[in-house]
Amino acid sequence: MLSWFFLRHDAVLYTNPVGQVVHVSDKVTQKVTDEHNNSDVIRTQVLTVRLLNRRGTIKLSNTYAQSQVISNQYRVGDQLLLENIDNNMHILSLKRDAVVGALAMLLVGLLVIYSKWRATSWLLLSMLINIGLFGIAVVLNVHVKNVNVFLLFSVLAILFATASLALVLGKTLQMGITLLTTLTTTVLTIGLLVAVLRLTNNAGVHFETMSYVTQVPVTLFMAQTIIGVLGAVMDEAADIVAMQFGMQRENATRQFSDYWHAGMSVGRDIMGTLINVLFMIFIAETLPMVFLMLRNGNHWTYIMDQIMNLGILQTVISGIGIVLAVPVTSALVGWIMSRKVGTK
Repeated sequence: MLSWFFLRHDAVLYTNPVGQVVHVSDKVTQKVTDEHNNSDVIRTQVLTVRLLNRRGTIKLSNTYAQSQVISNQYRVGDQLLLENIDNNMHILSLKRDAVVGALAMLLVGLLVIYSKWRATSWLLLSMLINIGLFGIAVVLNVHVKNVNVFLLFSVLAILFATASLALVLGKTLQMGITLLTTLTTTVLTIGLLVAVLRLTNNAGVHFETMSYVTQVPVTLFMAQTIIGVLGAVMDEAADIVAMQFGMQRENATRQFSDYWHAGMSVGRDIMGTLINVLFMIFIAETLPMVFLMLRNGNHWTYIMDQIMNLGILQTVISGIGIVLAVPVTSALVGWIMSRKVGTK
C-alpha cells in the first residue's frame, strides 16, 4: 500500500508533464461495420486533466474505438504521461508505475513471508543481475556492428544460469551439477533443433513472420529459443538434483542405479506438468491475436501457419528440452555420486 501511495504521488520525479484526469465527457461520433460484419463504435472524449508536476489544468481530446484494440479509453482518476509538442499537449500513455510497483512489492513481501530473508535477498539479487546482464546484451547487440547474436545470447544464457544458481544455491557441488546438467541439456536441445532445421532446409518454418525484426530473423529466433529452453530445463534440473542430493544425505553409499531410477521417476512425474505450463503460456500469449485474426475472416490453417508457427516450434523445442533433462540429469548425478562413493 505504501509503494502504491508513493508511486501515485511521484510525478515530481518526471521531466515530462504528468496529469490526472478529473473530468470526462464522452460522446459517440461514428459507428463502423466492416466486410466481416464486425461492428465497432468510435467515441470521442474531452478530458479535463490536472497537471501534477506543472501548474494548471488543461483539456485534451481523445478518440478511441470501443473495442480498444489499438486505442485507450480514459477514466476519472487515471494518471497520464503527456508530451508537449509545439506548445500542444499530447497523451503518450497511461502512467502504470503505481500498479506495477505495488505488484512487485507484493511479490517481494510474499517471498519474505514464505521464505527466509537471506534466501529471498539472494533470489532478488540474482534477478537484478540477470536484468543487468540482459541490458548489457541488448546494448551490445544494438551498438556493436556485425555482432554474432547467436554467440552473444549463448554467452548470456551461461551467465544467466551461473548467476541464478550460484546466488540461490551457493557455491556448492549441488549448484555445480545443476549448472552442468542445465547447460548440457540446453546444448543437446539446441543442437537437435539446428540439425533438424538444416536437414529439412527450414521447411514449413516462417521466420519472416517475427514481429518488429530488424536483424536476420533466423539468428534472433535461435537466441530467443536458447533463453526459453534454458529457463525450462533449469527449473526441472534443479528439482531433480535437489531430490537426488536428499537421497545422498540419507544414505551416502547409494549406487548409480539408485540415483538413476529415482531421478527418472521424479522426472516423469514433473515433466508433464512443466510441458503443460509451457503450452498454457504460449496459448495465453497467442489468444488475442488469434481472436483478432478469426474475427477478420482468416482460417485456422492460415493462423497456424503465419501467427502460431514459431510459437508452436519454440514450445515443442522447450518440451523436448524438458524431456531430455530427465535422463541427462539422472545420469550425470548418478555418475558423479557413484564416483564419490568409489573414491571413498
